[in-house]
Amino acid sequence: MTRYAHEKGLRVSGHIPAGMTASQAVDAGYDEIQHANMLFLNFMPDVKETRTPARFTEVASRGSELDVNSAEVRAFLEKLKSHHVAIDPTVNVFEAMFTARTGSMAPGYGDVAPRLPPQVRRGLMTGGLPVPEGKDIDYRAAFQRMLDLVKAAHDAGITIVAGTDGFAGFALHRELELYAQAGISPVEVLRIATLIPAQLLKRDKDLGTIEPGKLADFILVEGDPTKNISDVRKVVTTVKDGKVYDSRAVYAELGIR
Repeated sequence: MTRYAHEKGLRVSGHIPAGMTASQAVDAGYDEIQHANMLFLNFMPDVKETRTPARFTEVASRGSELDVNSAEVRAFLEKLKSHHVAIDPTVNVFEAMFTARTGSMAPGYGDVAPRLPPQVRRGLMTGGLPVPEGKDIDYRAAFQRMLDLVKAAHDAGITIVAGTDGFAGFALHRELELYAQAGISPVEVLRIATLIPAQLLKRDKDLGTIEPGKLADFILVEGDPTKNISDVRKVVTTVKDGKVYDSRAVYAELGIR
């Protein structure tokens, strides 16, 4: 499938199929891997049936045991780099899965929740994965190790793009905050969200930076996200395809204050 896709000039990006490891997918021609748990499973070859919740629960239970500085991990990261494989970690999803608890506000949404419709706020209180007795610390530590792996991948020169797989808009803000929390500088995090994906998709002649001759797709924020990445949440104006939108008006149409 990957060979046929490449013959058609297409990129191959996705999950790692059941029964395969991420390393085998790279050998098969993958151009991009979605979701950080798929990277962790590369080091858990005993977890072969990943069409079940095991692709989440095994990583949550055992992920903290992974040494991101080990020779095995370094060799895998070097393989990703040498094969020009990008990763789309979607760590915001795993923060919710591994660290959210029923009855408490989902991490990363405390400042946003009061602006949201009641039914959405309720959904942010439902918790993440069921946590087996005695596993709370392990689940939380596994998420931190996931951020450690993202930072190690960045330091190894692997292309990272900021996907979400979650709550539209707000999930992207949280994804970027988590990259900064992992230790990536805010300036580089902004590149991960803008220029790097444009380059990856060969659209950087039109998109990815603000300069004369490029498409007018950008946002104006109140603040300086090059110093505080969370300022990306303070969108005042959105320009899409050259059309100017007042962010407050758009939010109001969605029932967001």
